[in-house]
Amino acid sequence: MAALVQFLYRIGRLKSLPRTGWLDRGVPAAEAESVADHSFRVAMLAWLAALLPRATLDPDRVLKLALIHDLAESLTGDTPPYDPAAIPPADETDARRRFLQQRHVRDPARTAAKRAAEDAAMASLLVDLPSPLATEIGSLWTEYHAQTTAEARFVKQADRMETFLQAREYLAADPGRPMASFAAEVAETITDPNLRLLSDAIASWDSNGPLAPNSSGANSCPPRLGS
Repeated sequence: MAALVQFLYRIGRLKSLPRTGWLDRGVPAAEAESVADHSFRVAMLAWLAALLPRATLDPDRVLKLALIHDLAESLTGDTPPYDPAAIPPADETDARRRFLQQRHVRDPARTAAKRAAEDAAMASLLVDLPSPLATEIGSLWTEYHAQTTAEARFVKQADRMETFLQAREYLAADPGRPMASFAAEVAETITDPNLRLLSDAIASWDSNGPLAPNSSGANSCPPRLGS
């Protein structure tokens, strides 16, 4: 049991690890979503969406993949797709905004380095766990990153959808924040029909629900999905 306790302590670091992209976009550290915050809502979003009509996925597999997808960041930290050194300095306001409004795709070298670091981190996290647990988590990790199953691809898209949803919340709080890249990413990468419906529902919810300008959010309900 000591190994399990150590594992839980180590992944608990995700609760105090802010997501870098929000800090870069001016969200105060005290308000920035943590990696654990993000992972929780990815898991809930993915699981619920996998249960919607027309879904043909294994919801339990989806939930497990979502729960483990960012575990390595407890040791590696959260790295954005762009090179942090390439961000224009804060006093170059327009250039910095333009940079952060763009959708950045991690280049092959950075992708390989990130994967190697995260694989090493997962090996470190799992090394002392009882074999059945280590095998299960390791298998899920490999499946998610290989993207060879429908469930893994779905969770990857759910990950992006949750980030888009969080970006909309931050944008509602401060319309000046450079959040356009997340809408572009969703438009370009989300192919699952239920997640496309969810994307449309988020836009409608923003316009008519508690995130709308001058709305108190009282007694509001989100649009119905899957009908």
